[in-house]
Amino acid sequence: MKKTFIVLLTTVIFWSCKEETKIDTNYVIAKFQENADNINLLEYRMQRIDTFPQSGTVWNNTGFALIEKDKNDKVFGFSFYGKRDDIEKEYIYDVGNGFEISKTDKTYKVEPGYFGFIGSPGGQMVHQNIFKLDSIYKNVSLSETENSYLLSFEFENDTVYYASDRIKVFELNKANFFPIEIKQTSRILGNKAVSIAKFSDVKINKNVTHSIKDLKQSFQNYTIIQPEKRKPNKLLAKKLPSLELPDLFDKNKIVKVNHDKLTLIDFWEVWCGPCIASFPKVENLKNKFSSDLNVIGIVSEDYKNAIKLLEKKETTFQNLIGNNELEKEFGVNSWPRYFLVDKKGIVQKEYFGFSEQIEKDIKEFIAK
Repeated sequence: MKKTFIVLLTTVIFWSCKEETKIDTNYVIAKFQENADNINLLEYRMQRIDTFPQSGTVWNNTGFALIEKDKNDKVFGFSFYGKRDDIEKEYIYDVGNGFEISKTDKTYKVEPGYFGFIGSPGGQMVHQNIFKLDSIYKNVSLSETENSYLLSFEFENDTVYYASDRIKVFELNKANFFPIEIKQTSRILGNKAVSIAKFSDVKINKNVTHSIKDLKQSFQNYTIIQPEKRKPNKLLAKKLPSLELPDLFDKNKIVKVNHDKLTLIDFWEVWCGPCIASFPKVENLKNKFSSDLNVIGIVSEDYKNAIKLLEKKETTFQNLIGNNELEKEFGVNSWPRYFLVDKKGIVQKEYFGFSEQIEKDIKEFIAK
């Protein structure tokens, strides 16, 4: 009888303890972070599907990633190797450097590591939420299946890129709280954008079979390709080509770019995040130097959404419709690209992305 009582008491205590573990959003988020913090080595395969609303194109890529945490790394906090199955080249980020490796040619390139390296084909296999969930959100809810928890985060609208209805759903494995799938959806200028990352063949810590060190040694005898120096634009110090382009808001109106003032030309596109993020700075230049500076934006794609974007950003500088031929003439193959033209119509400066140097140069030319 006494033995039976002890067994029953033990059972009651066990079930009481079990009931005290409340499975809610805070618990699942905490368990995800706890397990993520304990991961030092990680490798997996990923299928990544991205839908681009402006063009309607869909990328469906698969590949492999190896990640090694590095608390001393100031860019990512880890080193990584990434390889997309459809791309011959392999990519490594380690000790502050990015490596692009070609086993076919037995060559490799090295460049200073920066956050943008995550956008390389190999870097696309490394998900930004692999070790950390979003901490700033509007609402979060929890549901579950037999083998997984689903955390659904709802975010405020992004006023910089005009993304609304922003939702991110993490499907987490109940066994180790590692993501099975991460799905992001939003609407950009009214068009739906979707990004899905599906993880498989996940190996953690002692089960990881590769290392960054060994992968770097595999190409140590390859030939290093030295970076090419950027050639000066052929238009610099020359007369600006005659520009007569349709007005973005009225295609029937042809605008001739005059040289009565110093002129800043801004080549941008709807899909270019840095272009959009720089609009307020360009607008500020237009207003600050209104007596001495013309600002001309040129966009060559997706005119309908370009108009919506400019209206929502309340951008007032003039925008014209460009084309591929014009971009080639100006040597534009990255965006945003800026040109500063003096009062005589001579192209004086070219800028690869927005910087404080633009305003400094504007002041200098106005003072001449």
